Amino acid sequence: MARIVFEIDIEAPASKVVEALDTEEGIAGWWTPSVTFPGGVGSTLAPSFAAAPVPFELRVDEVGDGQVRWASVGDFPPHWAGTEVIWTLTPADGGTRVHFSHEGWADDTGPFPSSALTWGMLMSSLKQYVETGTGAPLPGA
Repeated sequence: MARIVFEIDIEAPASKVVEALDTEEGIAGWWTPSVTFPGGVGSTLAPSFAAAPVPFELRVDEVGDGQVRWASVGDFPPHWAGTEVIWTLTPADGGTRVHFSHEGWADDTGPFPSSALTWGMLMSSLKQYVETGTGAPLPGA
């Protein structure tokens, strides 16, 4: 199994990072403006993208100041099937250290490298969004 891992420090409290990860407005601000998401444990996060034929489907399994966890539950994209996205938040120098992991990939070939690159760009967008209120989301559907 392969996984994508990143770690960044964000100059904001964990609660502000959680807000960016667990609200429709937050997701739209740093990931994609085309999203349907009621937020909260048990809800489905459905981001859409211009290049994708259907929205992704991620079930929210955990939301707290220490961790946010999503599980891929849809059939699209197929290489995400059975994967988990885990955001672990810890205090760091007056802000929050965000440890990101997208786990459960079958291997590190095919779409894995481009997905890792995209997540890297999105980590910068998340940081920018939380710290300034303006991120650099991907084009929506």
